[in-house]
Amino acid sequence: MSFLSEYRDATFSMAGQKQMKLVGQWMKTSPIPFFAELRQYSPILHTPKFILVSRYPDVKEVLGNEKIFSVRVYADRMDPVAGPFMLARDGTIFNERDKAVMKVMLRQDDLSKVRTIVGRLTESNLDTFKDSRGIELVNAVSRRVPLQLCGDYFGFPGPDVESLMRWSKATQMDMFRNPTQDPQIHEESVQAGREMREFLKHYIPQQRAAIAIDPSLDDIVSRLLKTQFPEVIGFDEERILANSMGLLIGAGETTSQAVIQVLDQWFQRPEIFASATRAARSGDDQQLGQYVWEALRFNPISPGIARFCEEDYTIAKGTDRETLIPKGTVVLAATQSAMFDEREVCKPDEFLIDRPSYHYLHFGYGHHLCLGYYVGLVMIPEILKRLLLRAGLCRASGSAGQIDYKGGPFPEEFWVQYS
Repeated sequence: MSFLSEYRDATFSMAGQKQMKLVGQWMKTSPIPFFAELRQYSPILHTPKFILVSRYPDVKEVLGNEKIFSVRVYADRMDPVAGPFMLARDGTIFNERDKAVMKVMLRQDDLSKVRTIVGRLTESNLDTFKDSRGIELVNAVSRRVPLQLCGDYFGFPGPDVESLMRWSKATQMDMFRNPTQDPQIHEESVQAGREMREFLKHYIPQQRAAIAIDPSLDDIVSRLLKTQFPEVIGFDEERILANSMGLLIGAGETTSQAVIQVLDQWFQRPEIFASATRAARSGDDQQLGQYVWEALRFNPISPGIARFCEEDYTIAKGTDRETLIPKGTVVLAATQSAMFDEREVCKPDEFLIDRPSYHYLHFGYGHHLCLGYYVGLVMIPEILKRLLLRAGLCRASGSAGQIDYKGGPFPEEFWVQYS
């Protein structure tokens, strides 16, 4: 039975619960064939909870039109944690002003510095946590390194790395991976926000004092604190605090997930793994990056991005699939499906490293392209590079060498070995 046949058979289930369960299950366990069938036979799928768009131009139409398809869907989960925040606001001062300020602080000419820090941190953790069984990458490296970078480069060290990891996971889980709006998951995120805010309320004055003694201190929080914002701009201490929290929220789990899932995809393809290893050992960072983003296409961080339709809108206008999306509808732009759309992407089922960069939607698209896009472009490949430089890198034997999600959306354990 095809996916759509089974979906139609579930039409009369109570409140569409079976349909939603099937769609969620297929996006998690069989995304590539499921999306292929949608693109062919039902490219704009109406579900009881949202409309799913699956073709490349339609996904870009949604993500590239923030005035119609807004980020309002995230506000109820973000605001209790960080207050009014840019990621849940379109066409407001919180989005336009805060994003502009943070882009100035996150300079592209910092990237060589970021690469050096990430390489040092990865090497240190690989040396520290290895035991006779090998190394469990998630909690020793892929979660730890980006949050150590949060202290070294972003300037938000937290009380300890373990607290940062807990805060990062709790907030990501609720803001982006809580479709059923589980109240316990939400409360854990809100509690993480309280703890972050309490830490920063004490840390920021201490950092101001440290800057007064040593004005050369240079991390993102220190740059914010050293900048004299006119009162009329409204970028006050509260905005510094909220945007510092945002740096942590965006840095941890997404990076960890990308690192683990890329490595897993390489292990499934021995020839690709060997080629990526050669690129790492030759110092060809550009080519290594191509192996990274292509591998992540087969198992990306998320299958799609949610948006809220602010007014009646006809999508794919003028085509045989044009569809009216009513005001108030949640739309899921299936980025994973778009990256496999055979009408746009050459030989989508093959592993090719010469694809144009615009075919990759790992960091989103349009107005809400990830703020840390350039940092991620360096950090994820550099962590993987340091792993590839370890002689004899391979999966651990048995189930330990497979990604264990422990029933959740994020990798929780993944063991590897090396000489």
